[in-house]
Amino acid sequence: MRPESTGDWDEAKRRCRLTDEEVRMARELGFQPKTLIRNIPSPSQTWKLPVAEWVRSLYEERFGSGEPPADAVSAAAPPSRSEPDNPDHPWPDRPVIVPPRPPEDFFALDEEFDDAEPPFYEGIFEPPSDEEIEEDNHRMARRQCLFRWAAQAIAVALSELPEVLEIAAFGSVAKPLRPEVPRFSQYRRHRIKILHECDDLDLAVWMASMDRLKELKRAMSRGLSLVQETAFGGVAHHQVDVHLFDATGAYKGRLCCFGQCPKPGKQECFVPRCGDKPFLRQFSRYRFHSDEFREEPMVPLLDRARGFLVRLPVIEEPPDFDTSPYDEDAPF
Repeated sequence: MRPESTGDWDEAKRRCRLTDEEVRMARELGFQPKTLIRNIPSPSQTWKLPVAEWVRSLYEERFGSGEPPADAVSAAAPPSRSEPDNPDHPWPDRPVIVPPRPPEDFFALDEEFDDAEPPFYEGIFEPPSDEEIEEDNHRMARRQCLFRWAAQAIAVALSELPEVLEIAAFGSVAKPLRPEVPRFSQYRRHRIKILHECDDLDLAVWMASMDRLKELKRAMSRGLSLVQETAFGGVAHHQVDVHLFDATGAYKGRLCCFGQCPKPGKQECFVPRCGDKPFLRQFSRYRFHSDEFREEPMVPLLDRARGFLVRLPVIEEPPDFDTSPYDEDAPF
């Protein structure tokens, strides 16, 4: 590993907007400059703290009184409701979802192959075609649609537990997709924008009790099972982040993705206060920012007090591919 230099810290200080005192704190916490830079919140992560506040909170937690930072347990407001909720489609928009296209000539039997393979770099510096841009935009819309299906299915499954008071989706799944320059090199090189890519599904769940989180995990699995074989793929457990709040709105942590608590050999289980309640996970390098969370667009999925619950999503069937050119009885 290359030893850190003064220039590395100067860059981290500039990009993370740190003071000299905050740089000292980061050094005492054992951070490397690149680690701080990697944890700069992206524009879509507005509920996460800036690096400077994050470093201060971790330093206070480790070297201060030992009590959780005040903001980490401050009340989080329930989802704002400016319009009536639609149990069939609670989302703020209805984008046109185009089914994925089957591969061209997938069943062609008379394709001629050229023995001379093109260079591996051929085409990587060329801008994407209009057809590729259109297909990638539809792919991003399909991905968001898939996560929305998962959110509705999970909410219905979690509603079976009486201690679940409210559920809301937030983050990129809860708002219309906006064009941006993506991480894909072919687009990034030419500064071409496509719709934002949903990386995961963020759910906020308000609980009357944290004593049955294992049952909560099982209910989430039942909900996810409904969206595993859809026209647009499936959603894995690790793609769902469940942020847990108590009845007063105080943030408590996330629902653990492991099958047992604690799980032997997992460093994540040694984080302070992680597992104080079974399957209530804490992160050493994460701090919930309640003020930013209140400003996040949210889509209510369950409100037990109002008697509101979304309905199960209408899962579209996979598109029918034309398999007529393929003959199962062919002698080859």
